[in-house]
Order: sequence, then C-alpha cells, then structure tokens
Amino acid sequence: MPLDTRGGIVRTKASTAALCLFVGTVAVGCADAGDTADVRPAETRSAGQLLNEADRTMKALTSVTIVTDVSSGGRRYSSRVTTDLENRCTMKATSSWGSKVEQIRIGETDYIHPNDTYLELWGRATVPAMRHKPWLKSPASAAKGADDLVDCAWSYSSPPEGKATKGDLTLLDGKPAISVQVADDMVEGGLYTYYVAAEGKPYLLRIDYQDPHHRTIRKFSGFNNRFNIHPPAAADVLDLSSLPPDAP
Repeated sequence: MPLDTRGGIVRTKASTAALCLFVGTVAVGCADAGDTADVRPAETRSAGQLLNEADRTMKALTSVTIVTDVSSGGRRYSSRVTTDLENRCTMKATSSWGSKVEQIRIGETDYIHPNDTYLELWGRATVPAMRHKPWLKSPASAAKGADDLVDCAWSYSSPPEGKATKGDLTLLDGKPAISVQVADDMVEGGLYTYYVAAEGKPYLLRIDYQDPHHRTIRKFSGFNNRFNIHPPAAADVLDLSSLPPDAP
C-alpha cells in the first residue's frame, strides 16, 4: 500500500500523507537577496533567484491549501489539506485501494471520518463501536503513521542542491508562471519542476516530481486565506477515549 513521494516538498511514504515539509535555504548557487523585494520582471530573473524568492515567500505563509496526487506502480493517492500551519487543519484523502478519510484537527484533538477500508488498514486497534458513528474523536498525540493523518504544522523544503534550469513563461491553471527544473541528487533520473508565480508575490503554485517509478504533483493555493474550522456535531462523534480497551 505505501507509496514513496518526493515532489520537492516531502520525502516520506504517501500512505502517511504526513506533509513533513522541511525549511532551508535554497542551495542553487544564487546569493540571498535579503528581504528587499525584486521589482524586475520574473522572466529576467535567474532560476536561482526565482527559487530563492519563492523560498522566502512560502516560509512567510500563515495558511495554505495543498492538493497532492501521487502515483506509483499503478496505485494512486490523493489528498487535499488546508492548514493554518500551526494547530488547525482539515484533510480529505482517497486512494486507489479504496481507503477514504476526512480529518479535522483542532489543537490537540483529531476528528476522523473513515470509511470501512480505512478502518481495516488503520494502524490502531478497531472495535465494532467505531463503525456506529460517522466521526471518531481522538487525541492528536495518538496518531500513528498508518493512520494517514496529517500534522497541521509543516515547513517548506528547499530544492535539492544542483543546477537549476529556468523554463519559459507559461500559464498554469490560468495564472502566469515560470518553471524551474532541478535534478534529484538522491535518485537517478529524478527531476523536480517548480512553478513560480510570475505576477504578484512569487508563490510556488505547483511542484512536480518524477522518477522512473513515482510521480507526485503538488499544487498550492489559498495563500494566507482566512478559514474557519468547527468540530462535527457532538451527536455524530464517538470519543475513542471513552471506550474500554476490550470494548466489543
């Protein structure tokens, strides 16, 4: 079931859907321009400068929506996460093996809406009572990797070291963007393609990753948007902490 995902943002199993995005300085041979905005047209900037500007912009986010699609060996995993990058987020995920799950994390509490296949693959013990309510309530600290739950806090990972090659101006979902390609220094044949917004703030709009065995497409939107998260209705929730260990 697990799929390896790279895509320039995470290096982890796709089945965990844990968006572990590590922050760092872009190491593509370009100098850090500091916090001063570059007013030159995006087309005139080097590949390294574009990635460096995107790095600073993504690090400053207060909220974001991330849509991820991973395919490997005929299997596919897709997720949509909206997060305040601290302790509130929502996630919906589906897989080609039939698992579906929706998650709401508010502070230290997870609300989990699983289907039967998800429960069969869940990393924790299950009991029949867990199928009687649409939502399960659980401490966030109880989440295991096989639960496929996400952490609201994440950090953007810089591109790998290596030569960055700038592409032409293109339209990405109707928005002008410039692509920058960087070879994966850890996997032979692996290639990252970063799409940096060519108008307005230099957000990363998309990152593609492909190697001989995997492909990951990750799209970013909803930059710094405000959003409200509410727990499910109490009548629809089973608190797992209320179950005895040997609950039938």
